[in-house]
Amino acid sequence: MNVVVAGGPTLVRAALTHVIGSHTDLSVTGHAADPERLQELLSSTDTDLVLLDRSLRDTGAEFDTLVHRTATRAKAVVLGARRTEEIESHLAAGATGVLTDDITAGQLVEALRTVAAGGLVMVLGTRPTPSGPRRRAYDDSAIPGLSPREREILTFLARGRDTAAIAVTLGLSPLTVKTHIANMLGKTGTHQRGNLITLAYESGLVTPGRIVQDVPGAQREPGHPLGQVPVRHS
Repeated sequence: MNVVVAGGPTLVRAALTHVIGSHTDLSVTGHAADPERLQELLSSTDTDLVLLDRSLRDTGAEFDTLVHRTATRAKAVVLGARRTEEIESHLAAGATGVLTDDITAGQLVEALRTVAAGGLVMVLGTRPTPSGPRRRAYDDSAIPGLSPREREILTFLARGRDTAAIAVTLGLSPLTVKTHIANMLGKTGTHQRGNLITLAYESGLVTPGRIVQDVPGAQREPGHPLGQVPVRHS
């Protein structure tokens, strides 16, 4: 997989290149300090994925416009998002990965692999908090009109389950699960599952801890270093 690292200080780009390039299935084919150089690389190299540092928003470019333009040429992963509204806007712009800047090297590599394989990844943060994660009260008005079954399915979606796994867990057919998801998209006026997942966290339906919580029974290869279950499209 060919990766371009865009944005961030020169030293940070060098460190990311070292981490990514130390794996035989990943190769950094270029660096870009600004949006203009990024577009040159996308036009002249065979790029599979771009790791976009949010510092590019300080170059004068509209960052989500840059995300959208990048996502039309390669898979786009944003590094450095912190707030819920940032995550939502990046996903809406076409990003298939949104990572905070305190992830570990192992999490970064596995996130890139997951996105390359067609998945959606969100790492909400790994910084320890003195009092532990605080649970937000669920605000039903944030996602109005969802049935109990739809909320249940949305919870599984936000915690990494794909359509087939949700169907097995709830004793439903995959078509029924897909129908519920389509209904939720219609009720919320969104067009992507990523937006639904963002709403699940924003409303308090699912509470993020230091990372996206695992789901009991989720399949994970032994030694899997990523701190969250990848969200895969069905």
